[in-house]
Amino acid sequence: MPEAEGEAVPAKPSKRKLIFIGGAVAAFLLLIGGLWITGILPRMLGERPPPKVTGPVYVKIPEIVANLDVPNGQDSYVKLEATIELADQKSAKIATADMPRIVDVFQTYLRAMRPGELRGASGTYRLREALIDRVEVATAPAVVKDILFQELIVQ
Repeated sequence: MPEAEGEAVPAKPSKRKLIFIGGAVAAFLLLIGGLWITGILPRMLGERPPPKVTGPVYVKIPEIVANLDVPNGQDSYVKLEATIELADQKSAKIATADMPRIVDVFQTYLRAMRPGELRGASGTYRLREALIDRVEVATAPAVVKDILFQELIVQ
């Protein structure tokens, strides 16, 4: 159809203008992506990265040999190799720094025990619970989850 004299024909945008706009959008997206990858944009928006989930941390206790309390004067010893299970790395650092205190607490407690108190599953369970309580006190504010026995020999 022929165009009427008074009608306005929409002008086609020039290719140069389209290239300029496309380049500006691409540069903007690259800038935003770079800020996001470097972590600047999340900090600006107040977003925090998710906390790192860590499992338990284990700290080995040096081998302990202690004489037990025997009323008739005979010699009786206990040999203990154990590992402390702690909640996190911060607790592990505290326990490692307090290791001399932990060893002292273990030896003092073991020297007050009699050989019969350490025998059987119930004796091992009671020993574990008593040592956990003592380690929690010695290493506060560390979070002690468990004590794992590698070796427990009563002679």
